[in-house]
Amino acid sequence: MKQKIKSIIENSFYQLLVIYSIIILLVALGLFWKYSFQLHIFAIILAIFGISITNKESKGIKLNRKIHIILFIITVSLIFLFRAIPYFNNSIPLGYDAGIYKYGIEHGLHHLDNWILRGGMEPGFLYLITFLNYIFSSQFILTWLLILFCILLGIGIYFLVREFSNSTTAIIALFIYTFSIIQFKAFSMMYYKNIIALIFILFSVYFLRKYEKTNKLLHLSLFIILAGLIGAVHRPTFYIFGLSYFFYVFISPYKNKTYNFKRLRNNIFYGILIIIIAGLFYLGNFSQAITSMFEPVLQGFIQPGEAGGTFINFFTYQFSSLFYLPFALLGLFYFLRKKQVNILVLWAIINLIIVYFQFFFFNRFIIHLDLILVIFSAFGFSLIIEQKRKLGVLLLIILLLSGGILAYKEAINSKPLINSQELEAIKQLQNTPKNSFIMATDSYYSPWVLGYSERKTIAPGLFDYNQHNQAEWIKFWISQNLAEIQEFMNKYQKPLYIFIGEKQQDNLKQFDNLGCFEKIYLSGNNSIYKYAC
Repeated sequence: MKQKIKSIIENSFYQLLVIYSIIILLVALGLFWKYSFQLHIFAIILAIFGISITNKESKGIKLNRKIHIILFIITVSLIFLFRAIPYFNNSIPLGYDAGIYKYGIEHGLHHLDNWILRGGMEPGFLYLITFLNYIFSSQFILTWLLILFCILLGIGIYFLVREFSNSTTAIIALFIYTFSIIQFKAFSMMYYKNIIALIFILFSVYFLRKYEKTNKLLHLSLFIILAGLIGAVHRPTFYIFGLSYFFYVFISPYKNKTYNFKRLRNNIFYGILIIIIAGLFYLGNFSQAITSMFEPVLQGFIQPGEAGGTFINFFTYQFSSLFYLPFALLGLFYFLRKKQVNILVLWAIINLIIVYFQFFFFNRFIIHLDLILVIFSAFGFSLIIEQKRKLGVLLLIILLLSGGILAYKEAINSKPLINSQELEAIKQLQNTPKNSFIMATDSYYSPWVLGYSERKTIAPGLFDYNQHNQAEWIKFWISQNLAEIQEFMNKYQKPLYIFIGEKQQDNLKQFDNLGCFEKIYLSGNNSIYKYAC
């Protein structure tokens, strides 16, 4: 009777899986709106139904070597292609932070502005991109080199999954990463530091796994060094890694109902070395980048929902990961049922808790959560294929096709945040005297003015030269009173210029009707004024 019930549950699971896959394909084809159904709940129910097959031992899937190589080349090519599409007829870097990164590449280590030292850019990242700038132009670093880093991230996923499972599962993981909308958004929003830090975290965990198998000093050394570099390049990613490794330190020594205290001692020692390596980069001027983290992190635990970071929210994420979500949960359930609580499982659980309960930087950590779920989804797909070879392969093809369609739509719709006329107008600011200050009256243009004007930038709530709070800026934007505007402007040094982009024209026409402002450049709806009072 028990076996019969189990058989009914398994058959229902596969039937529901077929229905789910067809719905996802219809959504990808635009025949259904993805918010039409509670598909994320459907995905969770599917994963729960699938628990019944997680008690079966995974033996791995074998794939012909030539086919394996061909599939690897195809995935790498697709990663490049999707991210190259926005640059086919465009040379402007994607993302809001493009100008900030350009400034960091060309001037970050030389100027060491206070906003950089407070954590605007981590020292390890600055050292890396400054070195790269000796070889490549900043334009190449912001566009094509970032694409190469995205490919390297995919390769990191491949090697990590192969180490925990097998090469076929690794290829599946690489395909899922290729079509992940979240990972594409991390690229299109230019989260450069995130991407590089994720590369380090993948390869550090890879070498940790290698060390667990081989006990070789080389693997241990590479794990410790790469883990330390995570903190040097991106503090939030180190935060996720640090929490995961902290629990790993105490859980991993427990095996076969015995506790290995020698391994515990070694784990703690390795953790101390990792912290020392990361901390060395913050000695001196960069120390305030560490102290500035304490308050927002603590506030994130005391007042959940604050300091979310700029990215999509968790609700949107659930609907952006539908083509692999049930398989990710199934893969995670498999490891938990086998009591394999390794560092990947800890990463997934900790990351999910932070995002779901909205602790510090919760929206931005969706990128990390998505990456680990991509990895677990490959395990889930492999588990299905092992149990039902033909059906599993068919479902994998359908869902990868769905993901590919959605990823392609995301790629062709990705555009730079400013157009060529706006960028050309900002570059005209380079013709002002070298000791000029440029006021970007809207934070929308602030990073671009910083990166492309080659002048000191005043911006609302950003960088080093702002002298006003948000309320004072709002009053300035709407004021028609010359005395009030003069009082605002006189807090800044001269020569002082103002950039007005085409997205601001309707709100800031008052400069044309007031004295003290001389229009020195006009192209389309982009203007540059000189403050002359």
